[in-house]
Amino acid sequence: MTSSPISEERRAKLLRAETHMLLQSPDFIRSPVMSQLLSYLVEEAISNPANPPKAYQVAVDGLGRTEDFDVQADSYPRVQVGRLRKMLSAHYAAHHSATRLHIPIGHYAVEIEVNDAELEELPIATTSDDVDLNIPAPTETKLDLWFKNRWITFGIAALLIIAGADLIWLLNTSNPNSSGTELNSDRYTMAPKIYVAVTRQDSGVSTSGRASGIQHFFEDAFARSAQVRLAAANGSDINSDQDQNAYLFKSQIVEGAAGPEINFSLTSLIEKETIWSTTLVLPDSMSEYPEKLGPVASRIASIYGVIATDQRKHLPDGAMIGYSCLLRFENYRANRDPDLLPVVESCIKKSLEADPLDSQILAAASFMSFLRVESSGKEPDFEAGLQYARRAMVRGREDASANFALARSSFFNRSCARGKEFAEKAVELDPYEATIQAQTGGFLFGCGDPDANKYLRRAIALDPSGSIVAETGLVLTLLSEGKDKEALEIAEKIVPSSTGVGPYYDIAMAMVYAKNGRIEDSRESWDKLVAAYGSENESQEQLIKRLIINPGLANRAFMLLSISGVISE
Repeated sequence: MTSSPISEERRAKLLRAETHMLLQSPDFIRSPVMSQLLSYLVEEAISNPANPPKAYQVAVDGLGRTEDFDVQADSYPRVQVGRLRKMLSAHYAAHHSATRLHIPIGHYAVEIEVNDAELEELPIATTSDDVDLNIPAPTETKLDLWFKNRWITFGIAALLIIAGADLIWLLNTSNPNSSGTELNSDRYTMAPKIYVAVTRQDSGVSTSGRASGIQHFFEDAFARSAQVRLAAANGSDINSDQDQNAYLFKSQIVEGAAGPEINFSLTSLIEKETIWSTTLVLPDSMSEYPEKLGPVASRIASIYGVIATDQRKHLPDGAMIGYSCLLRFENYRANRDPDLLPVVESCIKKSLEADPLDSQILAAASFMSFLRVESSGKEPDFEAGLQYARRAMVRGREDASANFALARSSFFNRSCARGKEFAEKAVELDPYEATIQAQTGGFLFGCGDPDANKYLRRAIALDPSGSIVAETGLVLTLLSEGKDKEALEIAEKIVPSSTGVGPYYDIAMAMVYAKNGRIEDSRESWDKLVAAYGSENESQEQLIKRLIINPGLANRAFMLLSISGVISE
């Protein structure tokens, strides 16, 4: 695929022809907002190629916002164009085309790429493989010196149990294809669609136009998430894709006993039943939406949210490419089931064969490169992890998982300043993904950065019913500071959100009990861990090293539990 210097007339014809083809595809047919935005940007590219539209023009002319739209206070056009980029990438990953449209990061100009082998009348130009994968790193700061300080070695280990290992399985999920059987499927799957609808119960509820503000908030939140594809809720257009569920998220403003309330519900369109619901007091102002409504967005569309959990529950055995692979990867990442490892490695390979620049799959491949030998049977490859992360950024500069992959790689290579930059970019891109907040907090703690607590506490606020990632991080942070009693108080308040929370909760509980002299309780936590994750052919030390990706924490955990008499070889 190349970008060829063609005449303006020929370019305009190719742009319109490719746009017409895209608008006939099911995804664009079912997403009138994206269809409208694509049509607008293409016409701008044809009529005014030297001056691409600015954010204000995109918002008002392309997306129908009112003329008082404030580009400084509202990221709506950037988010929607980012969503359009994802739709284009997903479409071309699943459908071959001699011409492709793309929107470069940083502006709103639609460009066209042509395949010279199939359009032989066009001259050859530079290939799309000539991409600079080197992402400049910011100057190192004194934060990096923390890695050489023995006093916080345990703190770094605590951080890596949270962030480097991406540790906790927050919700009860099925374990699709844990047999490790090689699966075969060429079917590319994308994230499921979600439709957003906001209504008022009756005209007597005084909300001062809040319904549109609520709809805008959730459209923005879901557009940022990699777990769903935002679609327009237009009556008969609401439906599920073939062989994949879709969801309707409804918010209804009603008059409650103490004032206006919002009834939220999520409906499975295949099962035609409500699978989740809750009620909240209507926030006093839209400025409170991120704090008050953010946890709802997180509960619905996070990595271990309601939709991803439902998708895992119904994941077909043969679905191995694209989003289906990401579901399997997240399953393995949380539980470290060795039977899942070959399945995940196979699906990542197949997904990258289908789309070599899939940013989320590349981010998963980067993580897998850091696995310890006890987990993968081979030594971790830090350089490969970094290269995968860099490749993820080629298409994923506006993708949270790609930015966090580069952050993780930087932290593993002890580059605090670079890691913080990309971790905070990931948080900005998807501010309602609790796991990214928790991992960022954990890494920053290891760097001695005072912002760590802010991210850990935000993760707990976003996911109060399943915040084990952040809560466990705070417990280990307190242990590293010698605040054993306070760590114990917090640990005993943790309520696992399910029976499948992963190994790190039991490891953390065994450690905090041992540090406080409660050996029997520590042994009980350890025994639970062994029963769930141990195998007959490995020692207890090998079990710890298989489950914990960071060698520092693995050694500390083994020494603490051995010295206290909790475990013995």
